[in-house]
Amino acid sequence: MDGRGRRGTNGSFKRSSIKRSASSGSQKTQRAWIERTFQKRECIQIIPAKDVSRCGCGQPVSQHTPVPPKEDFVAPQDVQPPERWSPLKHTQTSSTDAYGVIEFQGGGHVNKAMYIRVSYDSKPDHLLHLMVKDWQLELPTLLISVHGGLQNFDLPPKLKQVFGKGLIKAAVTTGAWIFTGGVSTGVIRHVGDALKDHSSKSRGKVCAIGLAPWGIVENKEDLIGRDVTRPYQTMSNPLSKLSVLNSSHSHFILADNGTSGKYGAEVRLRRQLEKHIALQKINTRLGQGVPVVCLVLEGGPNIISIVLESLREEPPVPVVVCDGSGRASDIISFAHKHCGEDG
Repeated sequence: MDGRGRRGTNGSFKRSSIKRSASSGSQKTQRAWIERTFQKRECIQIIPAKDVSRCGCGQPVSQHTPVPPKEDFVAPQDVQPPERWSPLKHTQTSSTDAYGVIEFQGGGHVNKAMYIRVSYDSKPDHLLHLMVKDWQLELPTLLISVHGGLQNFDLPPKLKQVFGKGLIKAAVTTGAWIFTGGVSTGVIRHVGDALKDHSSKSRGKVCAIGLAPWGIVENKEDLIGRDVTRPYQTMSNPLSKLSVLNSSHSHFILADNGTSGKYGAEVRLRRQLEKHIALQKINTRLGQGVPVVCLVLEGGPNIISIVLESLREEPPVPVVVCDGSGRASDIISFAHKHCGEDG
């Protein structure tokens, strides 16, 4: 009997060690896939901008170390000056060097989020594969894409409350993903406040995914490392033009086009990913894709373009505009109220 017991424990030990080695094997496979599939971009040629002390990529020329080009890189020949900097011509790609888990510091409770640095022209099907397989997210039944002002703005307290409650309720009751710009400024700060308020009442985690340009992230050097867990400070430097990541998000996709201190790298990537998610069949019997809703709060001229693009999509993406939040949102609301039957 004694021998049987030992054999049993031994057998169970073997089984658990097999499980462990299988899971570490799958982790290695996943790491290899991530590093083979996703890339970063670095500027390899100084092209002076309007301000000649800076390269067109945004880095000060004094701090810019051009990366030695790969052997297969062909420098553009006979380019007539002045040449404009372009990510396709003047950057080179290499395997991503920043992905893993962020641990947000400062705030008593440690929030964690998954993150990855990817080239701005990454394929949306690869990104979705990463989100579902590696991050183990379930496909959403609704995608709420939040757009609005990037500069900080105040909302009337009543509107802030209605916006936050409505957004969280929609996300929780439908199992939605919320897409934002990921950094702690403007509209994203208000989304973060709503998420923070929700998580403090601990009613289940909301999946909030920030899509930000790698080049505008404050303390991004702290995130460099492959399959790592990194502490991240959310205190922003008031003199810096960069922005800190918002600690209430659960995931971050950081789009890299080789620029520094500039927005824009994320725009096309986000739009393509949203379109790709919309095509995923959540109800195969009905052949139904994931509905996308565009939610707009405040904002400048680019928000009017985003609303127009959303409505021109095939099929059109419904747009919810927060009247009273200011600027573009108020202009769109005013136009909508005073518009004739024929548009």
